[in-house]
Amino acid sequence: MIGCKSDYSYFPHEQGLHWNYKIVFKSNYTGIEEKKRLSITNSSLFINKEGVAFSKLYSNGNIVSFLKEKKNNSLLRTGALFKSSDGLDEPVKKIIYPSILFHKNNWKAVSQLFITRGFQPPLRGFIPSAVFDIDYLIEKRDLTVEVQGNKFKNCIFITGTGKSEFIADTRSGPIPIEIKTKEWLCPGVGLVKEERLESTNASAFGNMFYSAELIDFKN
Repeated sequence: MIGCKSDYSYFPHEQGLHWNYKIVFKSNYTGIEEKKRLSITNSSLFINKEGVAFSKLYSNGNIVSFLKEKKNNSLLRTGALFKSSDGLDEPVKKIIYPSILFHKNNWKAVSQLFITRGFQPPLRGFIPSAVFDIDYLIEKRDLTVEVQGNKFKNCIFITGTGKSEFIADTRSGPIPIEIKTKEWLCPGVGLVKEERLESTNASAFGNMFYSAELIDFKN
């Protein structure tokens, strides 16, 4: 698989680039495994004194805008338009990666729960948690990764951990939840694989697992 020649980075921004992903949701509460396809296209590009601004159009109708900030070499999410009425609990504008060159080995980023946003049966009196921090760490560099039969070289492997809680029933109090994430980012392509596990001891929610694997990339 060949990456984008003009931007051999972990976050290619050229207009017209296209990614296809296999998406899987698993819940041990429902026992259901839901499989989907997600396509992402770089739909716009604008370069100014702040850096490179670009937007991604998702096949589910969402549009998310980013900025490769020139001064600090960071990747920012600057805007989001969601087809779903759920939207975001976390701030729309935030730092995704503080260094697009991965000069920092660890950092924090704001996130929100997947398990409480439609992937489990709603309960009466359900109150979702506030947002929380995930601690990210670069576990390995210069890694070769094989995904869906395609090999990628010089990849970065990142893990994330976080803790939060939510109230499913006002009579029972808050339910603690542990979040673990894994990401594989490769130069010229970007995200090739992602995993996320949200674990609870609550019988009404259990655990939720999410994964994304790159099927193909077109420039």
